[in-house]
Amino acid sequence: MTTVLGIHCGHEASCSVVRDGRLIAAVQQERVTRRKYDGQEFLSDRLPIAQVLHEAGVTMDDIDVIVSSFQAAGPSGVGLQRPLFARSFSAFDPFDPRHHVVSHHLAHAASAVYTSGLAQAAVLVSDSAGTTSRDGADFYLPFKDFYGSYYSDAPDGELLTEMRSVYAFRQGRFVLLDRAFSRAHNQPDVFVQSEASLYDNVARYLFRQEHSHGQMMALAGLPWQGAPRLVADDIVTAGAAPRLKNGWQLLEAAPDPADNADIAAAAQEAFTRLLTHHAQRAVELAGIPDLCCAGGVFLNLTANSAIAALPGVREVSVPSCPHDAGISVGAAFLGWAHSQPRNEMPLPSHRVGADFLGVTAEAITPERAAEAGFPTAVPPGEAEEAAAMAAALLAQGAIVARFAGRAEFGPRALGNRSLLSHPVACTDARAKLNRLKQRQGWRPVAPMVREQDLETYFRGPARSPFMNFNFDVRDEYRELLAEALHADGTARVQTVTAQDNPAIYDLLTRIAAHGLVPILINTSFNGPGQPIIDSATDALEYVRRPEVDFLLTEDALFATAVPAAQVTVRRPQTVAMAVLGSGPAAKYLLSHEHATQQVDQQLFLDLCGQQRVTADGASPQVRDCLRAGLLVEG
Repeated sequence: MTTVLGIHCGHEASCSVVRDGRLIAAVQQERVTRRKYDGQEFLSDRLPIAQVLHEAGVTMDDIDVIVSSFQAAGPSGVGLQRPLFARSFSAFDPFDPRHHVVSHHLAHAASAVYTSGLAQAAVLVSDSAGTTSRDGADFYLPFKDFYGSYYSDAPDGELLTEMRSVYAFRQGRFVLLDRAFSRAHNQPDVFVQSEASLYDNVARYLFRQEHSHGQMMALAGLPWQGAPRLVADDIVTAGAAPRLKNGWQLLEAAPDPADNADIAAAAQEAFTRLLTHHAQRAVELAGIPDLCCAGGVFLNLTANSAIAALPGVREVSVPSCPHDAGISVGAAFLGWAHSQPRNEMPLPSHRVGADFLGVTAEAITPERAAEAGFPTAVPPGEAEEAAAMAAALLAQGAIVARFAGRAEFGPRALGNRSLLSHPVACTDARAKLNRLKQRQGWRPVAPMVREQDLETYFRGPARSPFMNFNFDVRDEYRELLAEALHADGTARVQTVTAQDNPAIYDLLTRIAAHGLVPILINTSFNGPGQPIIDSATDALEYVRRPEVDFLLTEDALFATAVPAAQVTVRRPQTVAMAVLGSGPAAKYLLSHEHATQQVDQQLFLDLCGQQRVTADGASPQVRDCLRAGLLVEG
């Protein structure tokens, strides 16, 4: 038995455990620190090592191999604020002979291949920047050798940072077929050199913040009236081998992102052209029709769907966590592969169809729920009754938060940390969920469907357990499933099987027994700028929001809709009021030197019009404003 600990040091830091070729635990650092996209650039006790070992049921003494990846390290570029390990790091000795280091793109490739179940595959890795080295080659070597190489004094010379890689995976080995390297520039937020930097830079420009890729993908699907200010042909050349152009950046976006759908659509189409070109080329170079993809760009459902439709591609496999958090998974799989006899390079042992690899949900007792003001509908220990009642309530239009089992590892909630509703029974379901999540009303939600029902309602790939593809809704169901559709008529479907996601499969089956379409709308159990919820305390606080009707755990159900307590509040003179943006995306803020809080438009206008107003005291915005001193009672 070989047990391997994989560690990703970089943004979206994570840890994973693989035992005998099977992924058994994986935890992103953000879920522990509660800082969205949290990173850790060197070995530190901030990494979720203890948590992932606990979920795997092992200790450091049980670990046979440790494999780390250091995204921020480069020759002559480690130290000062970025050492390879903190002096206080206590999980293990970095120079332990068990400890190895792997390069970024090789770990990405392994994360895609070893979760696909494919014995051979073409592999495409694409991201903004991977490992920086002197020769641009992949490596897997002992930590002491890596340390010596990166700290050694060496003559000046060009350094290479990988940007896109193509491999063939055959007979248990990765063969690098092609690699492109990024180019340094003093304006990286303007200089566009790849599909990754194109999408990232345009998203930053339109939304004026990092991590806006999902918003731009949704924005690109909104309808646009009149002639667009930008089209894909302005950004890339036409033809079989598209090339990025220059000069198209001379444009001015509107303050409201919703007024920039034409720009987003142009960038999305150009991005898709580039990525499909490289996917087609990867399959041709490898001579293998099955394609594994990894890197942050493969969180883009529109491009993934276009790749799946390419004539030369038979199957596309994208892991649950294609972005950098998945690096720890690839590192752990490579540690397992390299621990086998030299003449027996192992093949992927199975396809990973479930992503429930994270921290186990804390139990919520009736006493704890009662303290939060929530009565018990079905007591713990009655899992069958809780599921039956939850399905009946969903069929009546309720919104149910599910907090159960082990958390999803990847960025998308798949049922264990989800907000659920029915697209027909729940009137205005999408608007309610978007209001609950405090996000733009045009953002899409995701329908969940049993895999055997997929073709009845949707057209697209054969499966999508990690919500990695867009699907077209069949014409006869477009009106019925309107709440599950994006403005462009597509749906980001999650397929469910009894083996990989038994609890949600059971809920969908029970929904069908109520005579409704066996589909649920799913969005992640978290608020804006917040990682997916992983603690009972946070879960109980979140479901105080009036839109949530019930909280479903592994074996219990709690009612969360509480009577709205009306309070009279006023704004102290020291608190300023401001509006950022315009239209549907406008943000209404109360602020003083110690705190800023977003409120809804109605409360903002009420406060503008009169000194004292009556408000729903049970709402999170009023409670938060009272707690921060932005409003006072009376």
